Amino acid sequence: MSGGLSYDPATVVANTSQNLVWVLGACIVSFIGAYMQYFGAIQMGFKHRTHSIPLVGNLWFFSHDTTYVMNFHHWFNEVDFWLVRAFWVALLVFATCECVVTYQILRFSRRDLFPGMSLPQALTRYVGLQLFTYGLFWWFMSMIKDPYYLLSFTTTVVLAPMFNIAMMRARGSRKGFSPFLLTGFVLLTAGFWAWMFLSDPYFLQPFFWLVAIGNIGISVAAIFYFRKLPEYRAPATS
Repeated sequence: MSGGLSYDPATVVANTSQNLVWVLGACIVSFIGAYMQYFGAIQMGFKHRTHSIPLVGNLWFFSHDTTYVMNFHHWFNEVDFWLVRAFWVALLVFATCECVVTYQILRFSRRDLFPGMSLPQALTRYVGLQLFTYGLFWWFMSMIKDPYYLLSFTTTVVLAPMFNIAMMRARGSRKGFSPFLLTGFVLLTAGFWAWMFLSDPYFLQPFFWLVAIGNIGISVAAIFYFRKLPEYRAPATS
């Protein structure tokens, strides 16, 4: 990658203005997909009494989104770009959704993810993992120049569908997943990469094309894998 991990902020603003309809369309598709991902995950989590967002993903997404939200003064007073302010509102909702998924992990999946631990012990371990993930995220941000969080957004979109097939394989059924949820990943990834390609020629490098193709491909593959799995049947309760 020539030029290191950095894009040109002025180019992003100029291209957003020149291609406003297309950029907004891609952003809308991407965020609709992201909301489908989390709303679908929360719905299926309560329905099947499990978690539908992988632990490592929820930890990373929460670190990213809450860091963005905590930088309110920066986005609304120091950066003159309306799009990043719209993201602030969207990520405030996502951070709330991630808290709900955290509850589902500790409430329904504690025995699987934290075997042998009581709720206080599991909560302590989860908080420790979250703090560790904050450290990783801030370390990553210290190594790049990412004034509009486009590169950090990229990490969340790449990570989002990565473990879906592995989770379905481990469960051996459709537990925790639905067509609505999995379609969200396809819209998220397709819309996001269209948005990036329109934002700056920097994202047209072969490296990003390979990542984009793989990212969208994994999202589509999860739908086909889901269709081959049996329906989940909750165990009988006394």
